[in-house]
Amino acid sequence: MRKVFVGVDVAKDKLDISITLDGLKYDTLQILNKEGSILDFFVYLKNTYKKSDFYFGYEATSNYMHVLQKLLTQNGFSHIMINPYMMSHYLRHLNSRKKTDILDSVGIAKFIQTLDQEDFKTVFNQSEKSLRKYTSTINLLRKLDTQLSNFVHSQKDNPIPLIDLLIVSLRAKIKEVKKELEKEAEKVLKELFPHVIELQKQIKGVGFALLLELIPIFLKSHNYTLKQLQSFVGLSPRLYESGSSVRKKETMSKRGSSLVRKLLYLSTLSAIRHNEIIREKYLRMVASGKNKMVSIVACMSHLFRAVYIKFHQGLVNA
Repeated sequence: MRKVFVGVDVAKDKLDISITLDGLKYDTLQILNKEGSILDFFVYLKNTYKKSDFYFGYEATSNYMHVLQKLLTQNGFSHIMINPYMMSHYLRHLNSRKKTDILDSVGIAKFIQTLDQEDFKTVFNQSEKSLRKYTSTINLLRKLDTQLSNFVHSQKDNPIPLIDLLIVSLRAKIKEVKKELEKEAEKVLKELFPHVIELQKQIKGVGFALLLELIPIFLKSHNYTLKQLQSFVGLSPRLYESGSSVRKKETMSKRGSSLVRKLLYLSTLSAIRHNEIIREKYLRMVASGKNKMVSIVACMSHLFRAVYIKFHQGLVNA
C-alpha cells in the first residue's frame, strides 16, 4: 500500500491542507472547518489516492481541532496531534522568510514523514473534550482576573471612581463564576471517572485542580507512552552539548502547558511535606548533593508518573 501524508493547519473556520505521496510534490487546498466539508474531503482523498494508507498530522489547537480529530478517529484514519512548541521550531526552520497557513500545512506534512508508523496513535475522546471545556473556561477566567488586577495596579495613580467600582464588581463576579465552575468540573470528573476519588486520597499532595488538567491529557493521548507524555508536558530533560567543550547543565525542556507544570510544582511542594514517598525521595536526592530545584523537578516527574499509573489502573479495574 502507498503512503499518503496529509498536513493540516487548523484554524477556527478553515483547514489548510497539504497532501503528498512522494515527499516531492505537495497538493494544497483549503476547506471549511465543518463536518460536511471534512467528510467531503475524505471522499476526495479516497477517490484520488486509491489503494493508499493515509497519515494525518495537525497541531494541538485548543478546541478548533476537535471536529477534525473526531472524524479522523471515526473513519479509521491514522493521525497524530503534534506539540505546537516543537512544530513552531520546525516550521521556522523550513520557512525562514515567509509564514502562511498553506506553508505551515506543507511543513506539517514534511514533518510527519519523518515519524514512525507507530507514532500515529492519537484518538478523539468525548470525555476529554467535555473536561477540556471546563478547564479552558476556568483558565480564561483566571487570566482575565490577573489582567484586571494588573490593570488596576497600573492605574492606581489615576483614580476614576466609576471605572474602579465596575472593575471591583467584575473581578468579584469572575471569582464567583470561577469557583462555581471548579465545583462543577470536579463533580463531572468524579461522575466520569469515580476512581479518581480514591486516587486523590492515595497520592497525598494531588488535588482536583491538577487532576482536571492531567486527565484530559491522558485521555487524548492514551496510546502514548508515559515517556512521551512527560515530554509533551515539558518534564523531559533538555541537553545542551556542542563539541567536547560546551556542556551546559541539564534543564527541564518546558515544552507544553506552563499551567500543568505550575500545578505539578505546587502539588509537589505539598507532597514533600505530606507524602512519605515523595519526601523520602526529595531528602535522599538533596542529601546526595543534588540541587534543590533539580530534586523538586525529579519529584514532579515521580508525581506525574504516579497519577498516570493510578488513573489507568482504575480504568482497567472499572
